[in-house]
Amino acid sequence: MESWMGTTTKIDLRIDEEKKRVIARAAKLAGQTVTQYVLALVWPDAQQRIADETRLRLSPRDWQRFCERLDEPPRDIPELRRLLERPSRFRDA
Repeated sequence: MESWMGTTTKIDLRIDEEKKRVIARAAKLAGQTVTQYVLALVWPDAQQRIADETRLRLSPRDWQRFCERLDEPPRDIPELRRLLERPSRFRDA
């Protein structure tokens, strides 16, 4: 099994004997260890769930609008311009 950052860790699961036997048999039929079998099923699901919660999905129309807004010239915000023109307090500190 390939490990992340060259290290491995252990996950303990508490399951009844019947579930353990069924999983072990399925792993054997797949030609895998129990660890390989479980990880092959759990890892893609975990990645997908995280992606679903952290990725922004836009329709093609909304993506086009987003890109158009990015290409627009920046708005002039006088307060921000004055702030950026002020000498830094951290210069030569």
